[in-house]
Amino acid sequence: MEMTTTAFKWTHALSREGFTTTNIYFSELNESSYYVNRIVRPHYIAFISNYNAVKEFSLATSNFNMSFAAWLVLFINKANDYNYCHSPPGNIFHLKFNSEMLVRCGTENILREWYSIDSNQTQIDDLATWSLEKGITKMVPDFLYKRRCNLKGYIMRAVIVKSSAMLSVNKDGELDGLLGRLLRELCLTLNFNFKIVSEVETFGRWNPKENTWSGAIGELYSGRADICFSGFSMTNARLNAVDFTFPLLSTRNYLYIQEPHIFSIKWSSYFLTFSRSVWVATFGILTLATILLILLKVKIGTDRDIGHLLYDNFLDVWGIFCQQGLADFPHRSSLRIAYFSIFILAVVLSAAYSAALISYLTSGIRKLPFQSLESFVEDGTYQFSVAHDTAEYDLFANSGDPLAKKLMKLMLDEKKLPVNVLDGFLKICKNHKLAFYTSGFLKDSVGHNIPCNIVSVETGHVDTFSLVLSKHNQFTDVINFHLQKFINNGMINCLKDDLYYKRSNDMIKHQPVDITSVITLIFFILIGIILSICILFIEKYIFARKSEKMPIVPRSITKFLCKILALTDFCAISSIVLIECNNFPE
Repeated sequence: MEMTTTAFKWTHALSREGFTTTNIYFSELNESSYYVNRIVRPHYIAFISNYNAVKEFSLATSNFNMSFAAWLVLFINKANDYNYCHSPPGNIFHLKFNSEMLVRCGTENILREWYSIDSNQTQIDDLATWSLEKGITKMVPDFLYKRRCNLKGYIMRAVIVKSSAMLSVNKDGELDGLLGRLLRELCLTLNFNFKIVSEVETFGRWNPKENTWSGAIGELYSGRADICFSGFSMTNARLNAVDFTFPLLSTRNYLYIQEPHIFSIKWSSYFLTFSRSVWVATFGILTLATILLILLKVKIGTDRDIGHLLYDNFLDVWGIFCQQGLADFPHRSSLRIAYFSIFILAVVLSAAYSAALISYLTSGIRKLPFQSLESFVEDGTYQFSVAHDTAEYDLFANSGDPLAKKLMKLMLDEKKLPVNVLDGFLKICKNHKLAFYTSGFLKDSVGHNIPCNIVSVETGHVDTFSLVLSKHNQFTDVINFHLQKFINNGMINCLKDDLYYKRSNDMIKHQPVDITSVITLIFFILIGIILSICILFIEKYIFARKSEKMPIVPRSITKFLCKILALTDFCAISSIVLIECNNFPE
């Protein structure tokens, strides 16, 4: 009668606050879950009055997910059963770490929080005081996992993917890499440890023929492990089998192929160093300077006609811009100032042009056979591959997208797929007609072990990596809480930067410039050498004709050819010929 009256009072009070309520017996607890599944988070209030009620409630919760609901358990004060409220034997209500249960013992005004780290003991912490006068006064932080931050040495069963690029073992036998260091921080923060129960070769995927999961996901799905220390991509099928933590990092996916052996020589690179307006201004200054010099020389008096002055001064100014000297430096101050100003301008332009040109010479411009996944399919000459038993394979194998179906036709046989990321790059180094699809982060993690030069093709896909735990794992939420703290305080970025700096120190920082990058310069040098030799033969011929007292080519034409040579050549031969031309007789 007392229990019925109490339950009626509570039901009446909750109804006035807008709560939908119902009364059930402990034996109906499992059945009630079918009716409250549509409720976001149901709340249960349990009245326990004697030892038999304790046993009934313990039996009812043995097959019930105690983390599914929020609980308020009221022990009615009975002298012979009073100890069950303060020191319950073992874990009588089958609680988990993420269970939310408040307990009030008899007429005490203290609300205590019950939960369990393992299955053999109940943790009890004072949460708040509860009185009619002051209401509820909290004694601890509001958020659940600010209070529950100590797992008291709990040992988790872990599985490791041997081929994981985000995890390694250092010389001291400790887990290293981004995930290894992150797990060490988690263990210190939450005071737990782990035991590696298995090491597998692959991440795992669903086998519809055998209705089983392979790899690390299979270990978690079967209950043989609690957590996997590797970075996993999220898929719909995996979400039904395991729990994912917050994404630890995001990265773009690329299509990698062996660097093509044929390069395109982009001759326009030598003109792209300056914008069009700069080139127009430069040639404008060259023309105006030529006209100015002609006017100055006409003003001071000269025996040359306008035509000879035009090409003579034009070649002088062009020679200054091409870092050539003047054969005769004028004595007039006005001409010296003009020539000196042109020299200064030429030095500045040459320095700017050289700086811009270096970027073109030190970066080879590759002519790729395709620029996207669509053009890769259209090309059809390459085979396609991904790492075996990964989310990338499921991305294409289980997709209804027409592009994915076309890519599957180019996919290697499943038995021939690489077992890990490094193996994938080794295969494309052996087969230049094979493309490998993976993330940029995983490529960078094994980049120093790739024996050949590779190039990437943008795909437009973005991927994220997370830790995975067994489905409905009791520690998923607390691990997520602290991982979010690590992300917010920048610790994960510091770990990534530290590892990237370490890998960059192990790599060659300066790569040699290949001959294809400077082929145009070599081409111009060869032209200069050939022209120099031709001018030398012409000079010899003219001298031979002069010795025979035959008419020779006028000095103006010879000097014009010599200046053309000086502007074209870049080697010592042109300098020698130029000296001879300046001493050429009238």
